[in-house]
Amino acid sequence: MSFVDAIGVISGLLTIVSFGMDNFGSDETSGSTIKVAVALDGPNGPTNAGGDIPDVRVWNDVGDFVGMTADPGSVGNGNLGEVKVEHENQGVYSLFSANDDAICVAWVTTTWSDDRGGNKYAVSGDYGEACGGSWYDSHMYPNADEDYQPKCFWIDKNGDQPKTGFQVRWPAFSKDQQDDNNRDPQRMCNDIDFGLREEEDPNTINYYVKRKRSKPLRARQSMARPTWAESELVVSDSKHHSAKRLCESDTSMGPDFAHVGEALFCDMGAKVLYAFCTEDGGTDCFDFDTQTVSSGKEEKLPVGTARVAATSKKPGKYSSVRDWRSNGTKAEA
Repeated sequence: MSFVDAIGVISGLLTIVSFGMDNFGSDETSGSTIKVAVALDGPNGPTNAGGDIPDVRVWNDVGDFVGMTADPGSVGNGNLGEVKVEHENQGVYSLFSANDDAICVAWVTTTWSDDRGGNKYAVSGDYGEACGGSWYDSHMYPNADEDYQPKCFWIDKNGDQPKTGFQVRWPAFSKDQQDDNNRDPQRMCNDIDFGLREEEDPNTINYYVKRKRSKPLRARQSMARPTWAESELVVSDSKHHSAKRLCESDTSMGPDFAHVGEALFCDMGAKVLYAFCTEDGGTDCFDFDTQTVSSGKEEKLPVGTARVAATSKKPGKYSSVRDWRSNGTKAEA
């Protein structure tokens, strides 16, 4: 199987990741064929990861606008939507402007037509987390030969999510741009190679002049959860997931999360981390069987910067529980 290699993020470091060819569109359109992968909803309830495919605008290498496609349709969770943009020149920069139904972007790819060079590029959803977007685990594999799942990040037009779009400079993610002396993902967060947007209906880009690079930026802010996320629980044992990491992040957003390997539960609304309850009858813990938090005296756990505190007991079971454990065990909803 053929792959396209790109700079992605694994364990918090820039590294080379591979994308299977099915993630790329055909080169029939004279311009760019772009695919947008969205995160997978869990088996026992929706996360509303699917929604409206964003508008796509394209610029060439010197910052001239060359084409766009608006309102390209919708894409279901766990699937890839396709956008064809006819344009002159090579489509070096692309701007994705969200529409009304939010999506969680796991990755985006572009295929230039043969008369534009035939190049193929990919950008991982991990950069949403690195650059200050609201994010969650995508539960998606970009190729069949690697046990790698990128994060996804949320974009939305109507205010349910703070980020309204993002821009990419496709060649910046080519494998030959990997610098082993600087593997910090935030070096890509310069609002040119990758940049998240908050303005209403973004329609302009930042671009390089004489290849002088901007200083990396990172935005951080508290994330409000939509209603659907407040009543759902995700259970996982994957080595790619971490309740601790979700709670330590200022920008993670999604349902409450329990990791059976870590024996930790993250209340994503309050960003409070709890250990699983044990047979000693302790409090300030998450009861996995009843899916409730036992309140009691506040206590700190050795979990870095995440907060661990007592809160009131959650009212009963969640309306939906999504079980992502590898053994296929299903939690009761």
